[in-house]
Amino acid sequence: MTFSTKAVAVLAGARDHFQLPLALNEGALLEALVTDMYWPADRAWFEHTVGRVLPDSMINKRYRTGLESRCVRVSTRAMAAFALMKMSGHTGLNPYKGTILSREARNLALEKGAALFAYSTYGIPAFSDIGSRPPFRFLFQMHPHPATARAILTDEMERVPWARASLLEEYEFTTSDREYAQLCEEPALANGWVVASSYTASTLAEHGIPRERIHVVPYGVDADAFPARAAAPDRRQRFTIIYVGSLIQRKGLAYLLDAVELLGTSEVRVVLCGRGVVDEQLVSHYRKLPLEIHVGLPRDALVREIQKSDIFVLPSIAEGFAHVILETMSCGVPVVTTTNTCSFDVMRDGEHGFVIPIRDAPTLADRLSWAMEHREELAGMGEAAATQASHFTWERFRAGIRDAYARMLDAA
Repeated sequence: MTFSTKAVAVLAGARDHFQLPLALNEGALLEALVTDMYWPADRAWFEHTVGRVLPDSMINKRYRTGLESRCVRVSTRAMAAFALMKMSGHTGLNPYKGTILSREARNLALEKGAALFAYSTYGIPAFSDIGSRPPFRFLFQMHPHPATARAILTDEMERVPWARASLLEEYEFTTSDREYAQLCEEPALANGWVVASSYTASTLAEHGIPRERIHVVPYGVDADAFPARAAAPDRRQRFTIIYVGSLIQRKGLAYLLDAVELLGTSEVRVVLCGRGVVDEQLVSHYRKLPLEIHVGLPRDALVREIQKSDIFVLPSIAEGFAHVILETMSCGVPVVTTTNTCSFDVMRDGEHGFVIPIRDAPTLADRLSWAMEHREELAGMGEAAATQASHFTWERFRAGIRDAYARMLDAA
């Protein structure tokens, strides 16, 4: 066994607020994080210079307590690409930035005799440069396998043609043919795999990755940021359904709105809290429904909207995890979601909400109808959901990452 082997982690941005490299660092397993931007907020010189003029909110986005800046290698070329994209408002340099980070992380791993632990897309080209690639190549696959997702989304264009334009904007379609082929090849070039959901694991297994060697480590949730509500909504008020996420068909939005139409009642309040992309054509197709739409709510306001809702619905058709499920459960609100999310990893059907097949508006309408008629039992589901979510801490996630890392070293 080679459990003492350290890892070079590679990612851009502040994915999961640096939980993966933090997990390795806590176990003295991190050689370095290679990334595009990280504030040295733990250095005295920074505190007395740049740190005095930058707002804490900006610093905290690219700094994590417990992940010392001495453990982080910021690529100057990747940082320059990041700065150019910020100034221009365009993301065209992302593939270039990913290639730079991947190669610099590979070179450091080879120099140090370390494993390379990459978030998906950042294993390319490091994993594929045969003859100069690390022997330990571990992948954190964030999303379902690209080929599985593309097939589902292609089918969706036929089923929901009014959402075709936004579906074509999904990354599985906007990459070049070469980039898409690389994304599909990336998992097969790794020799250790971590995912956040059993659904993502199943999509990798569909494409030849040994299922028994894929480690499922569900994400955590910050219960302080998403506290359990003090009480369920007043049953004298209209029944409130809430949806949180990008207003797009990848999230199955049309199936929720179809289900609301099937309910055939005005005694329901439908609140759509959009964040990210909004498909105006998709939403306008259901303009006859009494929808309340909020876009870009601050977190505190979003939490208040969640807490005063009776039930949360996310009928996603292809999701790597769907963090909002845990966030909503933490608020004490029961969830209806699909099999193609983290549902089987964080909740139990009939106890914390309901798990339904994808693309099944009639079943969704049936569950909502039951919920409207059983609001007392539904409130109990919400309380159970909050208790269940409390077990999914970020500390638990980081411990799971360390355990998976040790097992991957042993297996590889």
